[in-house]
Amino acid sequence: MKKLLLICLLGLFAITLVDACTTFVLNDSADLVYGRNFDFNIGNGFIVNNQRGISKYAFIASETNLMTWTSKFGSITFNQFGKEFPYGGMNEKGLVIAQMYLSQTKYPEIDDRRVISPLQWIQYQLDVSSSVEEVIASDSILRISNEVPVGIHFLVCDSKGKTATVEFIDGKMVYHKDEELPVPLLTNNTYDESISYLQHFDVLGGEKAIPWGNIHDIEWTNNNTLSVNKVFATAANTMMKSQESLTLINKAFDVLQSVTINNHTKWSTVFDVTNKLIYFKNESHEEIITLDFNDFDFESEQETKILDIQTATSDNVMNQFDNYSLDINREYVLKAFIPLMESGFISVKIPDAAIEAHARFPETLKRAE
Repeated sequence: MKKLLLICLLGLFAITLVDACTTFVLNDSADLVYGRNFDFNIGNGFIVNNQRGISKYAFIASETNLMTWTSKFGSITFNQFGKEFPYGGMNEKGLVIAQMYLSQTKYPEIDDRRVISPLQWIQYQLDVSSSVEEVIASDSILRISNEVPVGIHFLVCDSKGKTATVEFIDGKMVYHKDEELPVPLLTNNTYDESISYLQHFDVLGGEKAIPWGNIHDIEWTNNNTLSVNKVFATAANTMMKSQESLTLINKAFDVLQSVTINNHTKWSTVFDVTNKLIYFKNESHEEIITLDFNDFDFESEQETKILDIQTATSDNVMNQFDNYSLDINREYVLKAFIPLMESGFISVKIPDAAIEAHARFPETLKRAE
């Protein structure tokens, strides 16, 4: 049942109307920020602070060599299908990771390394890594299960300003960093193909100016690769040519707005790595809500806090957090799965017991001795 659940969970990334999630990094002489648009068919979701000092293991039924670890760092993540399965977040060391759908993904074949699921890979890195180099180095001991038929890739940034794309192509980790990363930006095509397209334009040495201002000006085609590349070019153009008078945070939201799809962009997030702040907008896009790492206690004996993304407002946001509970986690898991099954987006009926096992998974994790 867990294998069926995992396949359906990751298969959801393939059903978006337009695969247009966007991540990028901006920096100036003083600050470093990471922007992210989450585009999907459903917008339910929550923010959770994850405690350090918790013993964890991979939630995969089809393999036996499961990854186990203890969280070293606290983190704040954006989740939809339950706690421990984030779409992205930042840890207290300033490491930021988020995922996007990538059709070209092929995860490694079974070998001697420990195995983990794709979304738990994000939580693992936030739990134990403080730098881009540590994330890349983990490939020697850890692999994502190739039982998952739909792939994702990642943009990673750390507090020292190091940024890397991480993809799994033909069964191997492929990453770009430093001089291989002329634009710290990722959407839903491979980084190599996205950069190859961008090189036609003056943003990256080409002769042509990009003839549109934002994605609403784009003439969409049946060629999904071309459409995704246009999203990449739109974000890159805004990154390079946004008004100099804007603060770095406002510039990041300017980039996100240029690639926001009405009724499809469910939340927009800017991680202020330098100052350990998180700014986000929910689907109403009416106000920016701010979270400060200093307001959270990541000790393992403290209560985990949880905030609904779509009902959150900027007024006394910390008072809107609830204590995490199994009932709350189950509610979000059900709100994610049930509408997609009822609408036919998930073509099989996931057994109630499998969904319950997914919801209860955080209850099986214990404080490290």
